[in-house]
Amino acid sequence: MDVENNKSETPKQQMVGEPCSVSATARGILERGAEAYGQAEKAVSDVYDKTAQAIGETYEQAKNYSRKNPDKAILTALGIGVGLGFLLGASSRHSRTGRFARPAVNALSDIALQFFR
Repeated sequence: MDVENNKSETPKQQMVGEPCSVSATARGILERGAEAYGQAEKAVSDVYDKTAQAIGETYEQAKNYSRKNPDKAILTALGIGVGLGFLLGASSRHSRTGRFARPAVNALSDIALQFFR
């Protein structure tokens, strides 16, 4: 009878042992996931910082250029505004203005390029 009791206790001990190994495996997976998340968070933060710095520098360069060359900056902004107006106007409705938008935008961009050379 003692042998039968030992047999009946062995499966219970094995069942108790299995969840421990599963929970240990789950903990290991969670730890690796947390580590990967931390590394990804650091990488994204680094890229964000570098991008923000580059954008800030470019913005400062554009401000300095427009202060030194206000006439070129105004003509460039005017050309971009007119070109976008033609493009948006031509894309919103299909009429004969679409035929004129592309040549006008090309002419304005050529004029703007001449100022930058």
